Order: sequence, then structure tokens, then C-alpha cells
Amino acid sequence: MDTDTSDAESTSRRAGLLKDQVRLVKRKDCDRYEIVSIPDNLSFEKGFFIVIRACQLLVQKNDGLIMIGVAGPSGAGKTVFTEKILNFMPSVAVISMDNYNDASRIVDGNFDGKNAFTFFSQTVLRDASEYRLELGE
Repeated sequence: MDTDTSDAESTSRRAGLLKDQVRLVKRKDCDRYEIVSIPDNLSFEKGFFIVIRACQLLVQKNDGLIMIGVAGPSGAGKTVFTEKILNFMPSVAVISMDNYNDASRIVDGNFDGKNAFTFFSQTVLRDASEYRLELGE
């Protein structure tokens, strides 16, 4: 007796699709969702696709402002990556960190250190919250 395995084969193939690897998880501290980390090393093109898919999912699940940080060492292609996202999704706003350095946060001349980024992200989050208050959200 023959069995139909087309659904099983389709399911196993779909599980390997890149778009199916992008998942959201609800945060415990609020009613918002965040992206589940993908541990794989991805090419530029695959990383771009993942970010676009994640943005689509976040817009569906979250109300209000969605902030996505693109991190990496100097010269890694963050600016090129965000410019490509902006070309694909013109409704997004890009806050550039190019040439942004707070010398008081630099440890051992490392401008790519965690301290420099933490200060910047805290500043951006504070400013975004203040902007939302000004808009009455």
C-alpha cells in the first residue's frame, strides 16, 4: 500500500527554509516581541533577508516604534547593510553611528567596545521615548 509522503517531504523542506528560521518570542517584561537569535554565520544576502523578514514579523506583532540595532566591528559593512535596508524599506529611519565616538567610554583605544555601544543605545532609547511623549503616544 502506497502512502502519500508529499506533505512530510514538504514539511521537512520547509523547516530548512531561511524564512522559517526567523522566529519571535514574547518578552516576559512587556507585551512586545523580540527576534530569537540565529546562531548561524550568514552571508550578506541571507542576513539581509533575515532582517527584512524579522521586520515584517515585528510589525505584525508589535505596536509602536520598532528599533533594530546593527552591530559589528569597524569596517564590517553596517552602513552598506542599513543603506540596502533603507532602499528596500523606505519607510524606516536609519540612525547612523558612523564617526560616533564617546571618548570617555573608550577602553584601551577600542572604539568597537561594548561600553561605547551601550552608551549610544541608552541615549537613543531615551531620546526615542522622549520623542514618543512629544507625539502623545
